[in-house]
Amino acid sequence: MTRIAVVGLGPIGIAAALGLQQSRDLKLAGLVDLDPAKVGKTLHDLHPDGKDSTKVVDSIDKLGDVDVAIIGTTSYFDKIVPTLRQCIAKRIHVTSSCEEMSWPTYRHETLAGQIDAEARSAGVALLGTGVNPGYVMDLLAVQLSSMVAKVSRVKCLRRVDALRRRLPLQQKVGSTMTVEQFEGLKARGQIGHKGLAESIAMIAAGLGRKVNPGEVREDLQPVLAEHEIECGLGVIAPGRVRGMHNTGFWQGDGLTIELDLLMACAEPNPRDEIELDGPVPLRVQIPGSTPGDSATVAALLNTARLLPKVSPGLKTMLDLPAAGAR
Repeated sequence: MTRIAVVGLGPIGIAAALGLQQSRDLKLAGLVDLDPAKVGKTLHDLHPDGKDSTKVVDSIDKLGDVDVAIIGTTSYFDKIVPTLRQCIAKRIHVTSSCEEMSWPTYRHETLAGQIDAEARSAGVALLGTGVNPGYVMDLLAVQLSSMVAKVSRVKCLRRVDALRRRLPLQQKVGSTMTVEQFEGLKARGQIGHKGLAESIAMIAAGLGRKVNPGEVREDLQPVLAEHEIECGLGVIAPGRVRGMHNTGFWQGDGLTIELDLLMACAEPNPRDEIELDGPVPLRVQIPGSTPGDSATVAALLNTARLLPKVSPGLKTMLDLPAAGAR
């Protein structure tokens, strides 16, 4: 039985803890959150479906015996590093939904190298994963490319109806904002999908290329409502923001990679698409799109099983065997 601690008890962390209750081979062994309102509470206190009596503590140092930590606290690799180092010190493996951790060398090459060396020395494996980045717009394209001999272009398109997703995602995509509010956050780097460049770097590596830091061209635009939409944050009036449109582009060594991500309330045709161009082109579509919230939780739980058997170090999804559902 693999003992799991969940660090960061937002919607994804709580869902992961609830998922552990249903597992035959994973055991919830700890809950960690810095919020004083959550410290000392049980999973049942935090969610009506919770049955576990484990109480929330405010530090990884206060955990008992744990094999793997599921961490969902930040999107930024440099900000998760102190938490990673706490886990390394206790010889705890880590799987995390931190988007930049999916390919940490793109923005933090030196720091990633340091953490890799520390993890190897401690004998633990650290992984960034999730639905996007981590699978739908990167790993899945690499896996699909194994069915052809040559690829000249990869395009991944994802359309998400934010009305079907958790409230924090509706907030994340800018729902109900004015264009001016959206552009102000954009100018400060406080809005937009995290991990697009990391996904491109992962695809390129999977196809034998290297994307250097700063080479990915990214763009972000607001998506505006054409009619009144009711969402979890209130009513989105016509002309106000209902979501965001992120794109990323890289080209080099005979390969072009394009990522096209649109997440918005009332998006009419949610789906995931992968296009591979070359002598034998391939097209794959997932109607309705991969359900992001449950898929993220599944990725965390399914990879948690693998980490104690993986060679130590800072890993990516390209390093792991397939983490099938159990």
